[in-house]
Amino acid sequence: MIQIQIDDVSFAYKQQKKEQLSHVTLAIQPGEFILLCGKSGCGKTTMTKLINGLIPHFAEGEYSGKVLLSEQDTRNLKTYQIAEHVGSIFQNPKTQFFNLDTDSELAFGLENMGADPARIRTRVRKVAQELEIEGLLNRGVFELSGGEKQSLAVASVYAANPQIYVFDEPSANIDEQGIERIRQILFKLKKQGKTILIAEHRLYYLMDLLDRAVYLKDGNIEFVYSNEEFKNIPDTHRRELGLRTFYPIDTAVCQNKKPKPPEALLTIADLTCCYRNEPVVHRATFSAEKGDVIAVTGTNGAGKSTFMRCLCGLIKESGGTVTYQNKTYNHKQRRSLCYMIMQDVVHQLFAESVKQEFQLLNHTVSDDKITEILTELDLNRLMDKHPMTLSGGQMQRLAIAVAFLSDRDIIVFDEPTSGLDYTNMLVVSRMMKKLAESKIVFIITHDKELVQEACSRILRLADGKITEVS
Repeated sequence: MIQIQIDDVSFAYKQQKKEQLSHVTLAIQPGEFILLCGKSGCGKTTMTKLINGLIPHFAEGEYSGKVLLSEQDTRNLKTYQIAEHVGSIFQNPKTQFFNLDTDSELAFGLENMGADPARIRTRVRKVAQELEIEGLLNRGVFELSGGEKQSLAVASVYAANPQIYVFDEPSANIDEQGIERIRQILFKLKKQGKTILIAEHRLYYLMDLLDRAVYLKDGNIEFVYSNEEFKNIPDTHRRELGLRTFYPIDTAVCQNKKPKPPEALLTIADLTCCYRNEPVVHRATFSAEKGDVIAVTGTNGAGKSTFMRCLCGLIKESGGTVTYQNKTYNHKQRRSLCYMIMQDVVHQLFAESVKQEFQLLNHTVSDDKITEILTELDLNRLMDKHPMTLSGGQMQRLAIAVAFLSDRDIIVFDEPTSGLDYTNMLVVSRMMKKLAESKIVFIITHDKELVQEACSRILRLADGKITEVS
């Protein structure tokens, strides 16, 4: 059994003055389930990189202290030696796939360890059976839903049978069914006596699993709670800590409903959208008005992103019309009407600094305006940083900030609060409502806390049909 000892570790990424972790000390016993929590950018992901060896073997920077796996310093171990004991599951599972089909992905780790082909085939079947993912076998990796991809990522690590599992926000981009699937897998791993470290903002599905919760603030361990102590944190203090709800929200209720105007600004009539020549949205009809913040909900793979891409003109509709201010727009014309912030915001950040990111979209924007928006989203201190050095939550907020300077009338966000703590979720919620004062805002989301805080309406997509949730 492997004990983890983090001993007085400080770390600052290359070309960054500020330490991401400062004199962190933590002992983790074999079989413990440890939650790493705290506000965006507090050092959770950096902690996971210490355990799996990405620091210091891949991430360059100033490193002091030591991390021991069974009294062996990770600096003195080869990465393949660490990988024999530690498996990692990242926030975006696509970043860790190496194959085009699911069976090959499940076998990949064992192949790299030189396992016998017959043993690999047996192990792949056994993993699928134990994790109840037989339905994922013999499929293309990129045909899977977000939740299925996350399950595959966990299963591919599980196949190699490490003693330690490191998760970085596994629930960030998946629906409730996917979260429940991950929860069941975590329960199984805990029952097997595996050591689990999980950096997470969504907490409700972990409350019965965790042994200790480690709360980080500005790179320091501020608190270490037992399960009982963590559960008993008062709601007011939980919010002050920037932590998400401890309990599942059964039904999201809009708290910002607006009266319906006599004439709609945006009218969508019988819109049909396809993905790879297969219809996913059939004859969608609804209207929207300036001031609307509309949640677009549904399970992973329901077609939410396809539908919104179609609205924005990024893919051509198969039928139906989109009318704005009594003028009908074809898909090409809609590109100048709509602005969409994708789920993987890393693909929409191009500049050398946070400040330059604004200037790419709007050459005339003043420094004062940039500072005002960045200050509201708590990004002003990062103005000169390269966007790729930001945490996931900070990247999300930057993409939202850039949308504020767009001259488009319809703004679409795809999972804007993935990777965001409670405090920043509230900030984003306020910004969405402010944005809607002059625009129509659509939010593709699984985040019921965001829906309750920001949205005035809820559209649900299921079985190709759009319905409004009253």
